[in-house]
Amino acid sequence: MIEVTFRKTIEQFSNIVEFVEKLELFEEEHVSKIKAKLKLFDGSVLWIREIWIKGKMEVYSYYWLRTDETIIMGWDNAPHHKEKVTFPYHKHVGNKIEPSQQMNINDVLSFIRKFLE
Repeated sequence: MIEVTFRKTIEQFSNIVEFVEKLELFEEEHVSKIKAKLKLFDGSVLWIREIWIKGKMEVYSYYWLRTDETIIMGWDNAPHHKEKVTFPYHKHVGNKIEPSQQMNINDVLSFIRKFLE
């Protein structure tokens, strides 16, 4: 089920996602994990990691990298940076940690699409 949902999401963003370079899926009764590497049309890469428990996403990280593998931006919900108003949701922009409104793959790909326009 998680693979079908993932592929539908990627289809929605086919104007920026060139192809799925790597895809690892794990599904058990109540736990699903996805790890993927997307190659974007400009040569940059988006690494995706999600862990779902009983149908709810509990852990995520999305890291957008330049062709030289330096970070453009990263989003995750690791429980640190308690000072951020969106705790535990935050993003890494350069050396800064900022609050984040992007909390799933659709939000992140929408952000990237707007950024690249």
